[in-house]
Formats: sequence, structure tokens, C-alpha cells
Amino acid sequence: MFQSIIKFLLTIKIQIIMNYSDFIYDFNLYLCERFGYRNCCSVMHNANGICVSVHVGEMDLYIRFWEYSCGVGHYPDWSIIIVRSNFKRNQQENLKDLARFFKEYAPRYGYKYLCTEDDDYKYYQTLGLKLIHRGFFRQYNYGLPLKELEV
Repeated sequence: MFQSIIKFLLTIKIQIIMNYSDFIYDFNLYLCERFGYRNCCSVMHNANGICVSVHVGEMDLYIRFWEYSCGVGHYPDWSIIIVRSNFKRNQQENLKDLARFFKEYAPRYGYKYLCTEDDDYKYYQTLGLKLIHRGFFRQYNYGLPLKELEV
């Protein structure tokens, strides 16, 4: 009985990692086709999802892909959280294009929301996100369901 439970949990863990691998593959392909950078994502797995960093050439990205948030920052479950998205050229157009990619591909992997964290760069204005949390020390988080995103 105990061994069958362990087998089951390992199978689920492998499926989750494979699902992330497919999503990262699609994201890397998008970055390659759009910007010409191949396999540039640095991925860190954590308890509630993954974090992706991209620091190459003209772009500096840090994005969290959370399956669940436990109420942290008032983010809904299955959120993509843009922490940092800086492009040396065409900042607003590249950010909108990134959001279009997420709107098209992320639902295939279960993601439902696009959010920003402590948005000093005003990404929320470019993407039309709504305030979801006003924290202490002027920390504002914004978000919107992917299907309502107009980019």
C-alpha cells in the first residue's frame, strides 16, 4: 500500500515537471522566434510553481508561474506574475507581445491570470491590469484573467 502511494506521487511529480518542461520549451521557442535568443531561460522550481529568469542582450525578465498562492499578495491560483520585464528597446510593444504569448499559450498549461508584483514600472498601465492588492509600504499588485486581457 505504502509503495503504491509513493509510486502514484512520483508519477504525479513527473507529470508536473514534464508539463513545466513543455511550457518552458514553448516559452524558449517564443523568445527565439521573437528576439533570436535560444534556450535562454533559467528555471527554478519551488513549492508552488516555477520562477523563470532571462538576462540576455536587450531583455531582463523575471516571471513567477504559480499554481497556487495561499493568499500571498492576494494573487489568484494559477497566476503568471511579472516581477520584472525590461527591454532596452520598444518596452511597451514587447511587453504587450509577451502578454499576447501568455494569453495564447498559458491556458494550455492551466494558467488563468496575468499579474504584476510591486509594479513600480507601471506594467499594469500598459497591459490594462486592475488593482488586486494594496499592501504596506506602497506595494501594489495588479492582475486580470487572461481571457479578459486586451492586448
